[in-house]
Amino acid sequence: MLVGNALRHQMILPEQQALYDYWRGKCQAGKLPTRQDIDPSDICAHLPMVSLIEVKKTTHKTRFQCRLAGTGFWDLYEEEIQGRYIDELPLVSDRRTYWHRVLSQVANNRRPTAGVTKPGTKLGSHLAQFWIRLPLSTNGRDVDLILGYDHLAKMPNTEAAKKQLVPMRVTA
Repeated sequence: MLVGNALRHQMILPEQQALYDYWRGKCQAGKLPTRQDIDPSDICAHLPMVSLIEVKKTTHKTRFQCRLAGTGFWDLYEEEIQGRYIDELPLVSDRRTYWHRVLSQVANNRRPTAGVTKPGTKLGSHLAQFWIRLPLSTNGRDVDLILGYDHLAKMPNTEAAKKQLVPMRVTA
């Protein structure tokens, strides 16, 4: 499943590394952790920006539903996103496509991924969104939930600095 720590070393923020280390510690005998393996009291400092995304597969397509979204997401969306699908969130359309691609990659490859992007919301235009997405599985193999953590940081208020923030991601 996972070999080495290349992904961890490419993460910029210690908060991302800490959550990744926690998740990786829950991977046992080559199996992905379950939702029950994740104890909120172990990651309480991260909870305001933690999300649980359910993978909902049908014969025609896969959708991703926010089963849980920490209180910090209110600062980004100005509304509740819990229970909503990614393709229904108040985002500019290229961000919906971006998140669908990221979440599909995590679900299909059964590997964590991390990156940085612009949030794509009205309130997030001056922010950088550092994120990590970690697969969870009821049976240890098939991804049915994705544990997410986001960290928002102010970008320098210059057009040149904003243009430098190109959406990127790295995968284990």
